[in-house]
Amino acid sequence: MDDHNTVWQHLAYLEQKINQQTSLINELNQKIDRIMEQQNQASNSSVERVEYNFEQLKIETLEGTLNIGLTPQQDLPFEQMDLPKENTNEPTITPMEQQIFNQLQPYINKDVPQIIDQFAAEQDMNVSQEWKTVLVQDIKKQLPNRIKEHTSKMQQDGRVIVDRDQVPMLINHIKKEISQGIHMYLNKVKENNDGS
Repeated sequence: MDDHNTVWQHLAYLEQKINQQTSLINELNQKIDRIMEQQNQASNSSVERVEYNFEQLKIETLEGTLNIGLTPQQDLPFEQMDLPKENTNEPTITPMEQQIFNQLQPYINKDVPQIIDQFAAEQDMNVSQEWKTVLVQDIKKQLPNRIKEHTSKMQQDGRVIVDRDQVPMLINHIKKEISQGIHMYLNKVKENNDGS
């Protein structure tokens, strides 16, 4: 008989738990319904009016391509309208030229100081860290113009045409130019020091 009471107690306990779970499920369903209703109301609401005050915007430079009524697939004699450029010392860099510039950065930051050290050791010159830093910064300043000069030599019908397989060759060529420029510059400095 004791087993019989224990079974009934256990069944009563389970029934209580089922009732608790059922009420929790109902409560969660109501919350989900409220959230979905709020979401539907929010998505159905419309913006009456949006005002833009363009005179409050400050535009310092305006660059890019302006296509008016044209699609890129159309083959017309003009493909883009260029806005007049400000007179600045820095050239406008195309995405391909920026890619070349980015690929040369590790070389300039890591290899160029080593090239300077190696040449200085070969020529028994003393090149301070400050001097190396100035040389590297000067090379970085000149780099966009050098890249632009090389890519402009690859123009066809007024457009720069550079194949993907030409980019590594161009990068290697610029690396050689940088290395030769460093050697020429340090040779000249050495000659001037030896002559004085």
